[in-house]
Amino acid sequence: MLIYYTDFICSVQIIIISLHYTNRYNLGNMKYTINLTGNKTSKDGSILGKVRDFKYEMDQHEKEELNNYKKHPHMSACDRTSIIHNRHTNQDVKTIMFGSNSYLGATVFPSAIEKAIEVTRMFGIGSGGVPLLTGTSIYQNMLEKVIAEKTGFDDAIIFSSGYTANLGVISGLIRPNNLVVHDKLNHASLLDATILSGAKMARFKHGNVDDLDRILKANSEQYPQGILVVTDGVFSMDGDIAKLPEILAVVKKYDAILLIDEAHSTGVIGEKGAGTLSHYGITERDKIIVTGTLSKAIGTIGGYITASQNIIDYLRIYARSNMFSTSLPPSVCAGALAVFKEIDQSNIVDKLNENTLYLQQALRVAGFNILNTETPIIPLVVGDATILTYMVKDAFDQGYSVNAIFPPAVPANLTRFRISVMASHTKKDMDGLVELMKDLFNKYGLERYVK
Repeated sequence: MLIYYTDFICSVQIIIISLHYTNRYNLGNMKYTINLTGNKTSKDGSILGKVRDFKYEMDQHEKEELNNYKKHPHMSACDRTSIIHNRHTNQDVKTIMFGSNSYLGATVFPSAIEKAIEVTRMFGIGSGGVPLLTGTSIYQNMLEKVIAEKTGFDDAIIFSSGYTANLGVISGLIRPNNLVVHDKLNHASLLDATILSGAKMARFKHGNVDDLDRILKANSEQYPQGILVVTDGVFSMDGDIAKLPEILAVVKKYDAILLIDEAHSTGVIGEKGAGTLSHYGITERDKIIVTGTLSKAIGTIGGYITASQNIIDYLRIYARSNMFSTSLPPSVCAGALAVFKEIDQSNIVDKLNENTLYLQQALRVAGFNILNTETPIIPLVVGDATILTYMVKDAFDQGYSVNAIFPPAVPANLTRFRISVMASHTKKDMDGLVELMKDLFNKYGLERYVK
């Protein structure tokens, strides 16, 4: 009887397992996976071979009516709700936007729009030149002053994007006889800039200050006063905040320089959105450089470097991505100035933090793995690239715009939705998103907590 009973139990277990995997994998038309790494090189070494290979990938993407490689265009502002044209059905779809970097909803601030219109009428639609020739406007100078004051530095430089700001600061300051030490989860622009500089590069385990100390100790004698330590302030995929007090202590110990990328910190954390240094109450500015972007919480476009006056004066000449790029239009600078004024005069950052905490808590209570996020960037781990490929389409079809993140941006087992909270989201919006995720995880037979 024991043998028969054991066989029975095993059979039941097999049936349960079979049902689970049938629910998860046998989904009829689910036969395609987004593959961002598969065509980076060609099989025959030809330059265009990878392009031809990718055509097959793109054809499959379009056959499945997906929205990852080729995006549906927006028909309205990227605000709390957004009208998006479904190019497969040729219909305009109203979505609740959980994929925007406009955390404060600043893209539609009335005061910023009106100021941009006013300055456009005065200055036209472009700047007409690079910063060191004819491109510098009074509004650019004003914006640089405001950014420097807000972050506690002497001066700032405006760039065409956050990406070019990072290229400019590292390739402008760093040479092949220097060492650049990165957190492993730093943004790609920081890594690209280091490669461009020709310097030796090392990477410490994410958020691991002991590992940073180990690397600096091993290299400080070889690179006296020649080490730059680089970290995101807020990490763009995980949403956690750099341990700046501990990092700064180690940096000072080995007489290095610290660079902080505040792309997802500006307007989001710290006093009135002043950034990560403000978040921790750090008043020291010696041998610290900050970069950031105006295209996220500030709602316009552009990037910046802010630092001591000597560093800024040097980089105005030697940051090639500034020297050889056309300046931002005066209207864009004026719009950004209006946004900074709105931030200082309102409680919009507090509202963003309130919404962030609400959605984080709701997702955690529902059992979802959102890692260690502390910010409006909420990673919701799915862990299966094939399933995520179809889940993001399902979400859109149900009226929610959410970004899906695939390798190599994240490890394969941590493929995820990257949810972005906005100050303008309502509790109904956020509750609806939680219910949607519950439904999608149930549909595809996924465990809610993926380790």
